[in-house]
Amino acid sequence: MRVGILGSGLMGGKLGTIFARAGHEVVFSYARSNEKLKKLAREAQGNARAGTAPVPKFLDLRVDYCRGRFHRPFHVHLQLSHLT
Repeated sequence: MRVGILGSGLMGGKLGTIFARAGHEVVFSYARSNEKLKKLAREAQGNARAGTAPVPKFLDLRVDYCRGRFHRPFHVHLQLSHLT
């Protein structure tokens, strides 16, 4: 499964690490620094990488931990485009 973590803080970082160690492809994005994203991807010990916001149509699951004016504090998007 291809997982995008938008908001790689404490919760997003931990959840992404769990997915990566379970064998899923994970992209960490949106952190205070690119160095933190690279460190998360390296420590996940799986198929994880740091990147910019993943394009939703290429993901199976998007976990949104971004807080902002137009974001909910936590939101999960399940993409079903690969089934059509």
